[in-house]
Amino acid sequence: MAIDYGARRVGIAVSDSGTIATPHSVLRNEGDLVEKLAALAGELGAETIVLGIPRRAASSAGEEKFRDLAERLRQKTCKPVVLWDEALTTVAAAERLRASGRSRRDAQREIDMHAAAVILQSYLDHAAGRSS
Repeated sequence: MAIDYGARRVGIAVSDSGTIATPHSVLRNEGDLVEKLAALAGELGAETIVLGIPRRAASSAGEEKFRDLAERLRQKTCKPVVLWDEALTTVAAAERLRASGRSRRDAQREIDMHAAAVILQSYLDHAAGRSS
């Protein structure tokens, strides 16, 4: 399971095969987000959680927010949580949605889960040695 974490919305992607990432859903970032994400990971049978982290946050104080979320998810799910570079994932997701002919309105609603799918696909490709 992959997470594209945002201030308002959180995109979720999954991979049943361990080879292909698929957009799953978008959650509102409100209430006990860790509880929601842990419950979803349990429902999906997630073995690993991949949390996208912006390159700018990787070297700044913003990193702490992502590391804290990752640690809380680790504790709640007892699953490995991997921080993964999400650089340009929203741009790639937007291009894919435009190419598929989605309306601008649909694209705005779906962009976060598609960005999570780009994050997860990058992670899966790297794990399988398919990336440089």
